[in-house]
Amino acid sequence: MKEQTIRDNKTLLAFWDKAFTIPEEEKEAARREGAGNIEDMAPSEKLLRAVCELGACKRVLDYGCGNGWAAVAAAKSGCEDVTAADAAPNAAEAAGFIAELFDVSDRVHPVLSYDGWLASVPEGTYDGLILSNVLDVVPPETAEELLRLICRAAAPGARVVIGLNYYLSPEAAGEKSMGFEDGRMLYVDGVLRLVSRTDEEWAELFSPFFTVERLEHFAWPGETEERRRLFRLRKAAAEDIE
Repeated sequence: MKEQTIRDNKTLLAFWDKAFTIPEEEKEAARREGAGNIEDMAPSEKLLRAVCELGACKRVLDYGCGNGWAAVAAAKSGCEDVTAADAAPNAAEAAGFIAELFDVSDRVHPVLSYDGWLASVPEGTYDGLILSNVLDVVPPETAEELLRLICRAAAPGARVVIGLNYYLSPEAAGEKSMGFEDGRMLYVDGVLRLVSRTDEEWAELFSPFFTVERLEHFAWPGETEERRRLFRLRKAAAEDIE
């Protein structure tokens, strides 16, 4: 792995570990007020709907789970075995707390996905997988390795939900006084925040591992344009694998 990739991964781990920290006072307030609706935690109705469809799966992996909203949604939709994995300790802890808050701790299993954890997962373990805002906020080398390992962990016929940020062209980045490194990597305060690829480039990157069944575009709350990407993928079924 390149030295720059290693440095970026370490910086990202620290950044997201801080971002997903839930202070104790906030936890206590949440326990007093109750869980509310998981819909309020999802960044998009379309993304939530895609995740909830994985409730029909036997085992789901939410990789790069953040606060675990997607893992909880899959569990509440019927999946009885959901792994919420994140390399950031505070994210894995947050996922456990959110699962507890929504009373699905028996179904959602937080995992600290340390180096090598994904590679240790037995082949074909999961028939449902979620990567929401993961692949385009890590170095390209890391994303490609993740796709290879995710494919290995996916069972034949597995359904995969991938959420991505919007495409930012070099011209648009320049208009916002932003600049790309290596043509597509956007850093903010030294932290890699976006690896920009077109829809077609992402589809090509997925093609060695999964079939793209559907592509939708969605917006986060407050956004007026649906530019973010939601890919629904499928791993080849056993009878289709040569």
